[in-house]
Amino acid sequence: MKKKTAAFVSATLLATSLLAACGKAPAGDALSPEPVPETTAPAVSTTDLSSGSVTVYDFGETKLHVFFTGDALGDVAYIVEGADALVGIELPSFTEGLDAWKAYADGLGKPMDDVFLCSHAAGASYISGINVYGTQGAKDSIASGSAYATTQGLYETFGEAFHGGSDIAEINQVVSGPVTVAGISFNLIERGEAYDLEIPAINAVYTHMLGKTSHSILTSLEHMDEIAAVLKTYQTKGYERILPSHGGPEGQDAVAEKLSYIEKAKELAAANDTAADFIRAMQEAFPDYDGENYLEMTAGYLYQ
Repeated sequence: MKKKTAAFVSATLLATSLLAACGKAPAGDALSPEPVPETTAPAVSTTDLSSGSVTVYDFGETKLHVFFTGDALGDVAYIVEGADALVGIELPSFTEGLDAWKAYADGLGKPMDDVFLCSHAAGASYISGINVYGTQGAKDSIASGSAYATTQGLYETFGEAFHGGSDIAEINQVVSGPVTVAGISFNLIERGEAYDLEIPAINAVYTHMLGKTSHSILTSLEHMDEIAAVLKTYQTKGYERILPSHGGPEGQDAVAEKLSYIEKAKELAAANDTAADFIRAMQEAFPDYDGENYLEMTAGYLYQ
């Protein structure tokens, strides 16, 4: 029962995050309207850690470290390495993952005094005294909004191993649009309670979720259109990598697949009168997709 509850609470966060992320026109896009230039293909290597693993994309002057926590929520955190310093993106949430993440960052031999937080803020004690960046919407969500509520729900489910409770980090540097941190350029694109984070040096964008072969939480036909509009900006800008905090880096093929998925979901929502029929039709259309709980939540929203 505990695992099922955790899955539901996690799915609720994703649903709320997607609602917040896509509820308004992406005003931050006006600050970065041009397609992002292509980068040189990176060297890629993977290392197993005491908990989880790290895959490194080495672009030369900049490196992207992708920390796969392997935890119960499948969380992924990122570290961008510049010439002189490191910048984190999101935190692992469980003690084992946080310990491994911190030890790995310390072993890189460069200071990490800056972290961007958006949706995963469990683990304040691991980043004490450093700069924590995010938009006002994300700050409010983590402090008292949907991100806070879900983090506390997961804390109640998993207990002390999950660093919620009094160990939720807070954003102390409110920023939006282009910003340079530790000598690295970023661009925060506001999405309500969340934001996307462009990293021009590696032609990438961080977002909370994508999932090429996973069902998505789609709360209405309007929500589907809003997500599709954001995904089309990814295509226009030509990001080589999309960096979700669940699943790990994906490419433009995942964006195209998700757009097709949304169009099919709209079609099947119009063609089916009950949640059960919609679920069955989606399973037939996407037999190899995981995330059945997300599909069930979509049906629950569409057929209230």
